[in-house]
Amino acid sequence: MEQGFTFDANDKLLSDVFFGNQRKFCVPRYQRPYAWGIEEVTEFWDDLISNNGTFFLGSFILNTEHKETDGYVDIIDGQQRLLTITILMSVIRDIAKELDEKEADTIQRHDIAIELWNGQFAFRIRPAETLEDYFTKYIQDNTNNILESEPGSQEEKKVKANYQFLKEKILGEIARFQTKDKQIGNLNDLRKKIRELLVIEIEISKEEDAYDIFETTNARGMELSVSDLLKNLVFKNIKAGPHRDLAKENWKDIVKNVEDTGTELKRFIRYFWVSKYGFVQEKKLFKEIKRVIAPSQWQSLLKDLKDDSYLYNKLLEGVDTDFQGFGGHGYEIYESVFAIRLMGVSQCYVLLLSILRNFPKLGFDPYRIFQFIEKFTFQYSVVCKLPGNRVEKIYSKYALEIERTAKNGPNRRITGRLNSIFARLETELKSEAPSKVLFLESFPDLYYKDSTEGRRLIKYILGKINITYEGNNEHLINFNAVNTEHILPLTPDKAWGVTKKDIKDYVNNLGNLTLLSEEINSDVENFIISKKLPEYEKSNLGITQKLVQTLKALNNKWDEAEINARQLEFAEMAYETIWKIK
Repeated sequence: MEQGFTFDANDKLLSDVFFGNQRKFCVPRYQRPYAWGIEEVTEFWDDLISNNGTFFLGSFILNTEHKETDGYVDIIDGQQRLLTITILMSVIRDIAKELDEKEADTIQRHDIAIELWNGQFAFRIRPAETLEDYFTKYIQDNTNNILESEPGSQEEKKVKANYQFLKEKILGEIARFQTKDKQIGNLNDLRKKIRELLVIEIEISKEEDAYDIFETTNARGMELSVSDLLKNLVFKNIKAGPHRDLAKENWKDIVKNVEDTGTELKRFIRYFWVSKYGFVQEKKLFKEIKRVIAPSQWQSLLKDLKDDSYLYNKLLEGVDTDFQGFGGHGYEIYESVFAIRLMGVSQCYVLLLSILRNFPKLGFDPYRIFQFIEKFTFQYSVVCKLPGNRVEKIYSKYALEIERTAKNGPNRRITGRLNSIFARLETELKSEAPSKVLFLESFPDLYYKDSTEGRRLIKYILGKINITYEGNNEHLINFNAVNTEHILPLTPDKAWGVTKKDIKDYVNNLGNLTLLSEEINSDVENFIISKKLPEYEKSNLGITQKLVQTLKALNNKWDEAEINARQLEFAEMAYETIWKIK
């Protein structure tokens, strides 16, 4: 513990700290979300069951500063354990309800709630605002069935999953007993075991100490991430007002914007920082933020984080209309962003964030750089799978140049400088691009994968090839209107003369795939080429029309050699035409 903290530390039973008094506990505004998953809960459960005596649960750091004013003790360290224990008690209560209503009521009144002087009840713990409604309704209130709930956030999903896990475990325990009395007895033995967990209670009485202690402690099994630490620091420096807590409101918006993308908050924070302040590894990010941000800059930092969280959401989840405000080629920008999204490559978001953030100051339409990044990413990352950290540093370098140059814009001189930055970026990325030899060697590794992400990426690739065959500038195909067709079927009928085992090494190759409308695709089934060909001829797609010409020229012959030849043809087109960057 760092010097300067004033606290009292005492060994106690959990019954004394959490269950055996009238204190109410709350999770303060700066705390991390509920994060325990099945791994942590499994470890806790195994320790609880396998220990015949009392075992040490860890330390609990509590801030009593506001106890006299609002009646709550803040949990600085221990919220993951106390919320999980409350979930466990709610499971015991709900199982007891099926055996003895009176026993369930006892558990509710003593383990989950507190009876107040006026006969009313208050819950022992109040979660953070993001979880409070769900936790209150489905864990602490004894009238709702959590198994019928539809959790929305990651926190809520973890609560429900942990409840289900613990319920299965306890039902397995009491199944060993034949009578209701013995089952109730087993539940009470479990309650007693929980109450007799040994803990160290550390009390502090200053909120300033609470922020510092939070930063220097880790709860059991869950290390603090940069997002947890940054949230703590933001809330420490931006106090809640008498009527509004702007830090909490803005942080909530940031979390929602990022959570909706399905990525981790810490990734967004790092990309934001790397695109605006400088390249840094994740493990050093928090120290760098503390070093760089002055006390007067926290409001500005929070606003910038919030603004960029909307841009980050557009990059990962946005639709075409979200890009209409970015110059006259908003749809083209969207197409490239969508393509990069399909590729599952994220390093370039560092640069794209900087471009979108500074768009009003650019003085020109940046759609060509988006198209260049799309092509480079396909060659470098999707086909050749070259190191992402190398280009991330390049993206960061130019993102910072854009940021610094655009601060004084727009004017003609600055627009010229920005154009020069983009030109140098292209030159440097071209120097990192794979050679044609490496590209052609790697291209056969592109194949059909039976997953949502895999199917969408293959449709993207075939769609771009389709445009080339059609010889026009049509936009990407409608993913919902076409299916990927295996020319040689995954499960060929006997007329093909091969088995599923015979073709497993090449049936999913790109050279064996084409695009068909859903209606046509449903008609071709597993037929041999002579039966498929009349259906293929109905297609208006250039890639399938070209396939028909090829099949006719081959007299309907279609085997591994033809598939590999078509794959090589695609590879040449991909490097020399479709994704050409040199």
